[in-house]
Amino acid sequence: MTLLEMKKDILRLIEEISDNNDKLTDDPDIEKKMNGVINLIMLELSRIKRIPGRTNKVIDKENLIFDVRELENFYQLHNVAFLDNNGEEKEFDIFESFIEVPCEGTLKLKYYKYPKRITYETKDDEYIFELSEDALGIMPYGVAADLLKNDVSSNYGKIYAEKYESMKQMLDPRYSIGMIYIEEA
Repeated sequence: MTLLEMKKDILRLIEEISDNNDKLTDDPDIEKKMNGVINLIMLELSRIKRIPGRTNKVIDKENLIFDVRELENFYQLHNVAFLDNNGEEKEFDIFESFIEVPCEGTLKLKYYKYPKRITYETKDDEYIFELSEDALGIMPYGVAADLLKNDVSSNYGKIYAEKYESMKQMLDPRYSIGMIYIEEA
C-alpha cells in the first residue's frame, strides 16, 4: 500500500476527501498534520506487529565488536549466530547493543526494524508501507482518532480512538505459528 492510498482511506473514513483537489482535502489543518500523524501511528503499530529484518555482517580482526544500532532502522534483536571463517559456530557476548566476537567470521542477525520514516517531504505515490496488511487495516482508525481529537463539535475522535484501541488489542504480533517437528517413536 502506498502513502497516497492510505491518505485516501483515512480521508474517506473521516469524510474529508475532495476529489477536485490535488491535495486530497480542502481542510488545510488536516493536510498539514497528515504525514506526521501517519508516521506516529505507523511507529506505534510497528512495535506491536514488528517488521522482520535479517542480514549477515562480516567481522574482521580489526573490529571484533559490532554495534547493532548500525543496522538500518534497528529496533530489537531476535536471533544471533556467529560463524568463524571455517564455518564453525562460536560463542559470543552481547552487552546492550554491542556484540563481541572472539575472531574473524560472520554474524548472522535476525532482528526487528522500524519502518522508513514518513516526513513532510515524503512523496505520496513513492512511499510503500512495510507494515503487514492487518496492521495497515487498523491504521486509518488511529490516524482518524488523532486528527479529530480536538474537534469539540463532534465525538468522532473519541469514537475512532475506541475502535482503534479495540482493533489494536486483536492484532496478532506473530507472522507464523512456529515450527512443529514430529518424530516417530
